[in-house]
Amino acid sequence: MSNPRLLGSETIPRSVQEYFGHDKVSLFGTGGMPAAPPAPPGSPARRQGEAALADALSKVGKPGPRIGARPVVTPPKPSLVAGMRKRGERALFEASMREFSRRRVARGPHAGAGLVWRRVFVPVYRAIPWTIKRRMVSITSGVRGWRR
Repeated sequence: MSNPRLLGSETIPRSVQEYFGHDKVSLFGTGGMPAAPPAPPGSPARRQGEAALADALSKVGKPGPRIGARPVVTPPKPSLVAGMRKRGERALFEASMREFSRRRVARGPHAGAGLVWRRVFVPVYRAIPWTIKRRMVSITSGVRGWRR
């Protein structure tokens, strides 16, 4: 496990070579830059690091959960109303991006909203006067007691 390049170097004193002997990658990490010095032998930090490394090496090649593989808790399925609101907002957002990209001669957005939402919902929503939209929002919103 010894690194001949490290041990054969005349620029590093022998005492330092012995001290960093267990962790030569830390001394000459990627790019040749020294990393943080390792914990001294026998210290709690050294024992924790060695235990973590042994644990990781024992799991190599074995099936099982990995950190970040999936969420800890499965998110709840949105209600029908919340899903429809989300799809409607997405369709309106895409329509505004498409309109803006036409004016700026740029590429349009990727289509994420369905055809019905783009072809039916957006034109109908845009045709509704603002006074009616404001009344709809005040009725359907969860916030109560707001005026105007």
